[in-house]
Amino acid sequence: MGNRNAKPKGRYLIELHKKVPNMKMDEILQVFEDFQHQSHGRGRLSKSDFVKVYKQAFKGKNGVKALAENIFTAFDTDNSGFVDFEEFLVGLSITEASLADVDKESKLKKLKWAFNVYDKDKSGTIDRNEMRAIVRAVSDVVPDDSFLQGLSPQAFSDRLFAEVDANGDGDITFEEFRMAAEQNETLIDLLLPSPT
Repeated sequence: MGNRNAKPKGRYLIELHKKVPNMKMDEILQVFEDFQHQSHGRGRLSKSDFVKVYKQAFKGKNGVKALAENIFTAFDTDNSGFVDFEEFLVGLSITEASLADVDKESKLKKLKWAFNVYDKDKSGTIDRNEMRAIVRAVSDVVPDDSFLQGLSPQAFSDRLFAEVDANGDGDITFEEFRMAAEQNETLIDLLLPSPT
């Protein structure tokens, strides 16, 4: 068991800050304290712990579990089955960065992260069912579903899928996803709420 009151120090803190330049040191320390609390001092979250965090953040919302599981998979970059503090901090930093306010490299990281949330089976492409599942989960979680533009989650998802699947082959590649997001910069922010 880790020390729940421990704080990241020295070189580790400096290295973390380099990985999340859009966050201030005091923000990193606050996220660390919250993470330590949520992980009960263990320094890592299992998928079920991660889902609990999202369920607390989005109380009473139906699609939280499905959304949290997909986001967990995107945060767990080493595929260990756990999200450690560094993975969490980097993932959180990516999700909180507005596409309009970041450099090209950070924008690409955010888009890749978002793509990974949609690509639940990690096949390297997003199929129609994966798109529907995330849109449905997000529409259940987000209090303002105006992003659906008056459509049902499935109808919105199908329209979005058709727009993003540039070559019409039934799968969305990262390149198609990136091009669509660059044409509509608010798309990713609308579809991926953060529990902060």
